[in-house]
Amino acid sequence: MVIGIYLSTLELMRDLKISSYVLDMMLRHAEREYPNEACGIVIGPKTKRVALGVFPVKNIQDELHARDPQRYPRQAKTAYQMDPKEVKVVEKEAESKAFEPKLFYHSHPDHAVYFSDEDKAMACPWGEPSYPEVGHVVISVEQGKARAASEFYWNSMTKTFEERKLR
Repeated sequence: MVIGIYLSTLELMRDLKISSYVLDMMLRHAEREYPNEACGIVIGPKTKRVALGVFPVKNIQDELHARDPQRYPRQAKTAYQMDPKEVKVVEKEAESKAFEPKLFYHSHPDHAVYFSDEDKAMACPWGEPSYPEVGHVVISVEQGKARAASEFYWNSMTKTFEERKLR
């Protein structure tokens, strides 16, 4: 009989290495998009727990709101939707380098760092994360300056998101 021992997603996420350069790229993107929410994807090698490439993705929330304000009542100042076409481009780029998504990130303009109910609903459309091994970075941007950032990662044991402060 073979007994396998697997790391929980919690242990995997704690091991993710995020360089100061990668963090700085996310923070600068969040500042550029202020007062709207910024969003993007960070990729890294499939075989390593390291975040190497930052890909800002267009927030199409305002376009969705303009087309259907009933379905999308919030605007880009308080919500985000990543452009699916740009997400596909990032996925192809990652795959071409044997990389994969390591983090999704977005900003909270003039609000604190927290993983909101809406953030949880987007990450877990069917009750559990679509990408349980991918962390979520939330960046607080106040008056155009990035003030704080945390990573929220899925704890498969407690079925909750846990916070790791980055800044």
